[in-house]
Amino acid sequence: MEIVLENPNKTWDHPISSNRNRIVKRFLQTDCDYLMMIDDDVVPLFNPIPFVFADKDIIGFPAKVRQQTGYLNWVAYVKDPDRDSYAPVDFSLIDDTIELLKLDIVGTGCILIKRKVLESLKAPFHTDFDEDGILTTGTDFAFCIKAGTAGFEIYTAPQRICEHYKEAGLLQFNTYSDSDNTDPAAVKYGIPWGGFAINPVEWNFIKRIILENDVKTVCEFGAGLSSLLMSEKCKVKSYEVDKKWAEKIQAKRNGSLDVRLWDGETFADYNKNEKYDLVFIDGPRGGENREHAYDVASMLSDRIICHDARRLPDTAWQKKYLQGQFKLKARSGYYQACCHYWERKK
Repeated sequence: MEIVLENPNKTWDHPISSNRNRIVKRFLQTDCDYLMMIDDDVVPLFNPIPFVFADKDIIGFPAKVRQQTGYLNWVAYVKDPDRDSYAPVDFSLIDDTIELLKLDIVGTGCILIKRKVLESLKAPFHTDFDEDGILTTGTDFAFCIKAGTAGFEIYTAPQRICEHYKEAGLLQFNTYSDSDNTDPAAVKYGIPWGGFAINPVEWNFIKRIILENDVKTVCEFGAGLSSLLMSEKCKVKSYEVDKKWAEKIQAKRNGSLDVRLWDGETFADYNKNEKYDLVFIDGPRGGENREHAYDVASMLSDRIICHDARRLPDTAWQKKYLQGQFKLKARSGYYQACCHYWERKK
């Protein structure tokens, strides 16, 4: 790999369509097969580079953008022929096994483009204005419409998402609580939301699943605020590797909670005949050693919730231990610490 650090004055320009065309011009002076552009406010959460081997014309790796309506949408759209307009794709309805999804519009914040596309399109990036000089089509849409009209195929990678930073990361925007530490649930137990603990959005997500499925028993890996809150609704057995933390949580309990120590690997308490209505995976803390928790969880229950579900190790373990037997039913979001809810396939 050759890395070139350039003069900053050569790497930015306004408007952004001019900057992108400048990059394309320089790219075409090389013998490279693909151009990948990543904006400075876009951070891929998964490595997008191996997708050069997918051999597609255009692949956009999706990030969220706040629309003028205030909604957060993925920059991934399909054309609605009845209205001659474009509708955002709801990723929550996309099967989690799909790596590439064909559509009409992708964002250019993190995009992979085959050389032949850029050789065929003259001035590929632009914005459109009406006769009054008012913007009608932004850069992302204009590029994809031009490429699609020329016969090139456009894809997005639903599992290779990006964070989009606008002061605060937009993927986590709706997880913040205005009340923060003064929230009654956090004050009650003296443990603030967030950090290693769940946040209010995640608790509402977990609580809804408990109530809708009449959950009576929970096996949890990684004790914390979640243990205390869940124990108000049902019987919880929580396995923790940190002795002092386990004692602290046990001392705060206000419901049916049994905190037990384990080493994170052998799980001597495991009894394959013991079943639970739900397993919640949120430990051991740190996440790199949660593989055994995933393995055991798949034997203990038909319902599993994973916290920190979009971190790389957790993504791999869900694929290894859950994806074949279970179906991903719901997400609390797409930020790295979000929750995934899996149900065993009938």
